[in-house]
Amino acid sequence: MGNGIELPKRQQEILASVVRRYVSTGLPVGSKTVADELSESLSSATVRNVMAELEEAGFLEQPHVSAGRVPTDKAYRFYVDHAGRLGRLNPATAQYILDHLDGSDASPEELMAKTSRVLSEVSHYVGLVLGPALEEKLLEHLKLVALPGRRVLAVIVSRPDLIENKVIRLDEDVSQEELDRAAEYLSSEFRGWSLRTIRLEVFKRLEEMKTVPDKMLARVGMLFHAGALGSDESGPLFVEGTAKILDHPEFGGAHHAQELLASFEEKAKLVKILSACVESPAVGVRTVIGRENPHTEMQQCAFIVAPYRYRHRAVGALGVVGPMRMEYDRAITMVEYIAHLTSRLLSLN
Repeated sequence: MGNGIELPKRQQEILASVVRRYVSTGLPVGSKTVADELSESLSSATVRNVMAELEEAGFLEQPHVSAGRVPTDKAYRFYVDHAGRLGRLNPATAQYILDHLDGSDASPEELMAKTSRVLSEVSHYVGLVLGPALEEKLLEHLKLVALPGRRVLAVIVSRPDLIENKVIRLDEDVSQEELDRAAEYLSSEFRGWSLRTIRLEVFKRLEEMKTVPDKMLARVGMLFHAGALGSDESGPLFVEGTAKILDHPEFGGAHHAQELLASFEEKAKLVKILSACVESPAVGVRTVIGRENPHTEMQQCAFIVAPYRYRHRAVGALGVVGPMRMEYDRAITMVEYIAHLTSRLLSLN
């Protein structure tokens, strides 16, 4: 979520210095502090004038008349897009992540849960993982079992998950023999396809066969309409370390903290942010900072999220949420590393 803002080199350096210092200390940053840190030799008065220009442009604000300045969400956005210093993850941190995530014995769901915990532990923020939606999973095998009351049990064997069961209700009676034929058709015809793509293809074939109805294909279409093989529901959401957000002074006020914690309970809002990452054609880590978030109670936060993949297909997203006063360089590097690792481990299943 970048922007096209450009700043002169001197303003860029001073803004980056203010962001780094404020992230490090949490205290308003004065011109003398910045002047001491710059590679270019500038007087405090010159730096003060540049900081005043940045304040007028909406990048800095002054909490008190006598205080230094602090970055706005616009400043953090510029820093992430233009001035960040991304590097390699600390070797000890990388090893910790590997030790806690690597291992072939974990199911995909266990991997998602462990990943959210590791994200939170390593970042000291809230860890988020959105599991693959049913529609995005690749069909391996399907079994359909007739139940009383026009209900059908769909046993879906897919990747990257193993087995998922769904019970749906049909509008008319269907025999077990018809269900067996439908399941065999789908398993043989569409093995390795995503359930979303299968549904689109089935409806396309039904449309093309209107003049010559195919009873078996019509049964398959009815199963899709009933939701047996996917829906618009998102995948499971794993949230870990919610209480860690309260360790940051930005959320020290009881009312604000209560609002924020309540927003984490409304998981649909978190799912929407993570789903946008999965659906975006953009590659790599995405950031949502401050007022870029439409939910007002989360506008003091920053989200760092990235898609993870199953055999080169984005199937879910993971990341962290913390205060805007965040170590963006480290957080982005960490989220990217864990997304790549999760993709690799998931694709082994």
